[in-house]
Amino acid sequence: MEKKSADATTAKVSKFIPEDIVFTILSKLPLKSLNRFRCVRKSWSLLFENQHLMNMIRRNFLCNLHCCSYYDQASLLLKYLDEAHKDILYSLSGERFENKIKLDCTNPSAHLYIFRTFGFGSINGILCVHGYSNRGSIVLWNPATQAKKLIPPSPFESGELSIPDFAKEFVTVDAFTYLHGFGYDSVMDDYKVICIVSFDIQVEMGYTFSDSLLEDIYLDELWEIYSLRSNSWRKLDIDIPTSVYCIEGTQVYMDGVCHWLCEENSLAGLCLVSFYLSNEVFCITPIPSDEDDCFKFKASSINLVVLNESISLIAFHKETSTFHIAILGELGIKESWTKLFIVGPLSCVERPIGVGMKGEIFFQRKDKELAWFDLSTQVIEELGYKAGGPYTRISLYKENILAIRGISN
Repeated sequence: MEKKSADATTAKVSKFIPEDIVFTILSKLPLKSLNRFRCVRKSWSLLFENQHLMNMIRRNFLCNLHCCSYYDQASLLLKYLDEAHKDILYSLSGERFENKIKLDCTNPSAHLYIFRTFGFGSINGILCVHGYSNRGSIVLWNPATQAKKLIPPSPFESGELSIPDFAKEFVTVDAFTYLHGFGYDSVMDDYKVICIVSFDIQVEMGYTFSDSLLEDIYLDELWEIYSLRSNSWRKLDIDIPTSVYCIEGTQVYMDGVCHWLCEENSLAGLCLVSFYLSNEVFCITPIPSDEDDCFKFKASSINLVVLNESISLIAFHKETSTFHIAILGELGIKESWTKLFIVGPLSCVERPIGVGMKGEIFFQRKDKELAWFDLSTQVIEELGYKAGGPYTRISLYKENILAIRGISN
């Protein structure tokens, strides 16, 4: 019988993995996986309290930001009002956004005097723009080709079909449309817009009627969805939590899903709503209210953004002049929010105006100059423009000169 070597018989396989190796492995995992690993053992439930590990996660996150291909060849879209109160659009690119190209800002709709770009940025080169009032027209617009599509009014915005005949002579109904989502349904090859319509009923002076009759003419708010392919609106028979104020910067689209934030005073409370365009279902992700209130709407300006292909929140806390950045690991799981960065204090910040492709935070300084903060270098640089009123906004823009069916010059 062959005698085994002493090394083979006496060798022992260690079951212990050094902590530095464990942390190196864990720090490279997606936050979704890391959150799930917290359930493996008791000591791992405190992973995010270990500062050494968190520093490694932050470094890897920033490194991945600069390698992320989600917005390759994209630029920034700067929109502001000039001295003549006209909308100006610039495409900004380059390492320090030194390449500045003025875009043809022919008003996308004669119905819009001052328009607002909806969401986090363009989708296949298409911007969804609308008026600042709730009654403003909605237009799909490609600045590169000047192709546009004025979305027809919704039949649901008129309450006449729902008002009893007896009440039409003394009742008027005002409809208010609140845009919540714009995105691309890859399954149907279709662009869609999601709105909620609420109604304000006005009764002419001198008319009296019973409470039961008033109930007959009460109009519930309703959800509707527009399809570019069919060029029509359709009612959604679904009860989705709504954003009360539709604050600019609190809606984003990613991979066939529209996301929006609901404020604290909404019926659902502080949460993220995610609506899937292909099957028209939604899920809710509660947002933790920390002791420092950094994610409460009353205390902060909040931007819902995409960082490293993950839904993220960037909240500016005005009292402390700090930015708090949290990344969502998994939709529907409140505990998967991870506060990754606290930036500041930056005493020069007046208000944030948007976020760049690599996590750059753009803001208006107190002297009205526009500037940006680089998460990686921790350096503030000027953008070279002064703010033109409260309508200044940074969004992402990826040029597309291909024709899209339903959008014409």
